[in-house]
Amino acid sequence: MTDLTTSAHRSITEVKQGEWNAIVAQQSRTGSVFERYEWLLATERATGWTGHHVQVRKNGTLVGVHPAFVRPLPGTPVRFLGPAVPGSNGALVATDEAAVFGAIADEMAAATGGRTIGHLLKPASPESLRYATRLQARGYVPSVRDCQFELDIDRAWDAVAADLSQKKRRNLRKADEMGVTATEVPVTETALRSFAHAHDTHMDRIDGDGTSRAFLQALLTTIGDRIKLFSARVDGESAGELLAVVGHERDCLYLLFPAYDPEMFRYYPSEVLYRGAVQWGIDRGLTTCNYGDTTPDFDDGTYAFKSAFGGEPVATVRWERIGSRAGRLLSVLGGEGIVDRVRRPLARLTGR
Repeated sequence: MTDLTTSAHRSITEVKQGEWNAIVAQQSRTGSVFERYEWLLATERATGWTGHHVQVRKNGTLVGVHPAFVRPLPGTPVRFLGPAVPGSNGALVATDEAAVFGAIADEMAAATGGRTIGHLLKPASPESLRYATRLQARGYVPSVRDCQFELDIDRAWDAVAADLSQKKRRNLRKADEMGVTATEVPVTETALRSFAHAHDTHMDRIDGDGTSRAFLQALLTTIGDRIKLFSARVDGESAGELLAVVGHERDCLYLLFPAYDPEMFRYYPSEVLYRGAVQWGIDRGLTTCNYGDTTPDFDDGTYAFKSAFGGEPVATVRWERIGSRAGRLLSVLGGEGIVDRVRRPLARLTGR
């Protein structure tokens, strides 16, 4: 008989870093950098959110984990359990898959009710589709409100460039003629502070979500070696910046946060930065470049740009379960995706 024990932790500091990361990075089939101990710790430090991080042990050995935070629903007295932002929170299982997955799901069901209206599970990997039937049986409803563009970079740049749109290749040639270059910038406190200011300005201009200065500073202290900062420059002047995170767990470079100045658009900084980041990933043997969350709408400018830059859209499947009577009422009154109402105010809540 399998002897499983389940525990939930209010802070990631209550678990053993090496054990947790071993499940995320090595033993599960679905883990990512966004579920690592360090990413969760940075989220806790920047937001003050309480965790509900689940561990499952078999005869004392850690065999499954699920990260989650108690997240507020702005403008209401209620809350829900969900992933870091940005981030994912799959059910990460090393062995005895059916029993361990069941133990994680049981714990999350027990944790919802009353003011905690539900649970949002947002896996990082398409392989989490293996749990779809079991999630549906437990009352979870799937939705696709975002997508991510992924680019195969397990090949030379010339092969990648051939998949770019004609317009993007032409823009890159124009940028080259003007002497625009992209370089990796050492990620120091000063560089990150400067980037955060430029990123804030860019997000305000486009009314975007972005991230907070507090979170970027927390990342620097917890997972600084994974952060990569690229700068587009022309005649010694910055034309834009792009912050990326390396996910060795999936051999992937994630392009997360941009900082552009509209007065410099004539130098095509976005194209130059994407090319520079992709070339950086190729040179270091990564296999995928992920362009980050995007609205799945062909008429959206960001969607169009990422598609033209060779990326293939991959649906971000979210699983949501509303576990309380009050939550179900809010869901009915609020229409599709009550939990999704938190997305846009989150940058303002995380210390910006």
